[in-house]
Amino acid sequence: MADLEHIRGLPPFLNERIIGQDHVIPKVVPIIQNGELGLSDAGRPKGTFLFLGPTGVGKTEITLLITEYIFKDVNKHCIRLDMSEYQNQESLGLLLGQGEGSRGNLGRFYDRAEGRGVLLFDEIEKAHPRVLDIFLQVLDAGRITVASGETLNLCNFYIVATSNIGADALMELKNSPMATVERFIEDLAAAELRPEVLARFNVRCVFQKLGYNAQKQIANIMLNKELKNLRGKGYELNVGPGVLDLLVAQGVEPRLGVRRMRTTAESNCRHAVREALMAGRPTSGTLVAENGHLVIHP
Repeated sequence: MADLEHIRGLPPFLNERIIGQDHVIPKVVPIIQNGELGLSDAGRPKGTFLFLGPTGVGKTEITLLITEYIFKDVNKHCIRLDMSEYQNQESLGLLLGQGEGSRGNLGRFYDRAEGRGVLLFDEIEKAHPRVLDIFLQVLDAGRITVASGETLNLCNFYIVATSNIGADALMELKNSPMATVERFIEDLAAAELRPEVLARFNVRCVFQKLGYNAQKQIANIMLNKELKNLRGKGYELNVGPGVLDLLVAQGVEPRLGVRRMRTTAESNCRHAVREALMAGRPTSGTLVAENGHLVIHP
């Protein structure tokens, strides 16, 4: 029996953690809830999603959060396949195995996930056409046969594909209505991925570039995670002037979005503690931005 209370908790869980993409969550949640309530189509994956948009705006993050919420152990139950590794015909052997008894990366990860979880095809536009054919079979039939002859049942998986198609064009469309942006990006995706691929997804979502306020919110989330980590080591730190602005300035890149924000928060906070320790100064107090670094004021 599905845990209804847990399923009801998915929207607030995602809303607290996915910043600047409020239009995406109402599209994603019903499909996940259908899957968990047994309402999805028999003989197909529990739900299929195409996430379009620039790097570092939340496409992979929401995939990992869904895995965490539904399956608990992300490392075990999220199978992440980087399509830049599957750009030629020979890469099919890497994916599905080659030779008798071989099961490829997909078979190996399937075993680790115990036949259920989230299967992420990252940057699907980079995949070889034959790999795309395999992907179509997964979306249609919820199963795939590996080189050993074994058929893997993927009906207990959610399938996610991400793509950066149209990311460069988003800057030119930044003042356009969201419906116009979505239509434009989906047309580009249909031309590059093939219309029949797009047609097989339950949901297609276009993630928008993050504004400064959203970037600052994400910086605050990453900062608080690192402060909690340091608190566990005995360093009590509060946040003072300029800290979030510094993290945004250093943690946001035009091509990568906020992908480096976590490491930026970690490295800056640890730098402040390390410098205080080395200088024999107090290691608890208020973090303040000074000359491009964070320092601790007692």
